[in-house]
Amino acid sequence: MGLAFLGTLLMGLPIVFVLGITGVAYFLATDQPHLLLVVPQRMFAGMDQFVLLAVPLFVLAGNIMDVGGLTRRLLNFANSIVGRFRGGVSLTAIWGSFLFGGVSGSAAADAAALGSVLIPDMKRQGYNVDYAAGLIGVSSVMAPLVPPSIAMIIYGALSGTSIARLLVAGLAPGFLLATCLTAYAIWIARRRGYPKFESVGLHGILAAAAEALPVLLLPVIIVGGIRGGVFTATEAAAVAAVYALLVAGLYYRALSWDYLRRALVATAVTTASIYLLVGMANIAAFIFAMESLPQTVVDGLFGITENRFLVLLLVNLALLVLGMFLDAVGVLILTVPALMGIGQALGMDPVHLGVMVVFNVLVGFTTPPVGICLFIVAGIAKRPMERVALQSLPMIGIALLVLAALALVPQLALFLPNLIVG
Repeated sequence: MGLAFLGTLLMGLPIVFVLGITGVAYFLATDQPHLLLVVPQRMFAGMDQFVLLAVPLFVLAGNIMDVGGLTRRLLNFANSIVGRFRGGVSLTAIWGSFLFGGVSGSAAADAAALGSVLIPDMKRQGYNVDYAAGLIGVSSVMAPLVPPSIAMIIYGALSGTSIARLLVAGLAPGFLLATCLTAYAIWIARRRGYPKFESVGLHGILAAAAEALPVLLLPVIIVGGIRGGVFTATEAAAVAAVYALLVAGLYYRALSWDYLRRALVATAVTTASIYLLVGMANIAAFIFAMESLPQTVVDGLFGITENRFLVLLLVNLALLVLGMFLDAVGVLILTVPALMGIGQALGMDPVHLGVMVVFNVLVGFTTPPVGICLFIVAGIAKRPMERVALQSLPMIGIALLVLAALALVPQLALFLPNLIVG
């Protein structure tokens, strides 16, 4: 099974086919071909979960907001607040990513949307293009930490953890990462003499806030509605999709039939890929259960050391390595069964564990050789991937420090869920 997994992975096959071929190889190698009949049943059982209905609806909400041309409104609002500082457009990139995460919930969408707008602007203002691309690539990992977060929903579906608590739990780590990246960007801007914008004053800030307010309200409606018991996390996704349609179509009048068609097609493609991965994941989970793999991993780790901090370090190192080669959903699919066992052995709250795992996996979005967000921004900037990656290293280091704080201080993840969700 291991040979089949590594072989197909090194061949460059998509992770969904890697999982499927590995599962078939296991059944044949263990002389259990009759279990191939279980494959479609397990795939359907994995996808047939009420909570997963949130995925296409949140994706649709983000796509409608995106094709409705709302990215610039969010960036104008962020720029009105931080643009007056040295290196203002780099700060706009950071906080624009944080705000855009409340719409898209996707790091790749964040990197593509903001990169296409900001990288040309930063180049015209004299910024190092590799630095500009790297900054946007690393900042984009905040998007899946802000509700709605597809990665959090997938983790919750795989682990049975409260989606509502997970969605809220990512806010504080995301804010901390944005703050740390802001400090670094200001330091770089002063060293390199990057420009700043003139202050727009209170009137300009209020005008930009008013223009972006309907977009900014989306995560507030999601969290507030769940907290108030008005709707479940899955129902919140339907509310978000309808709200996005009304805002983009009626309030901003930026949604044509062609834009709507593009949003629906993009949603169908994204959802199909996620659901197929989840279906394949259930086959892998079935095999893991047959082989008692989660308990084997737990016993193996604690056989190496019983020190809580060393176990956490080993877990995070393993996730970082996987994140260099696989996408977020693929890593979650492969590791969540074993991670739940490790979390229980360490006495970790499943929400704390989930946020730590998702944050760790997201760092892989900016780490070669896969590093999908770096590939996206490097393509937009028309710069070699290795040069963008080199400029990103200090910022990746900052993200790793935030990850370490998150792993060691559970309240970073649990404070807001305990306060808001209960």
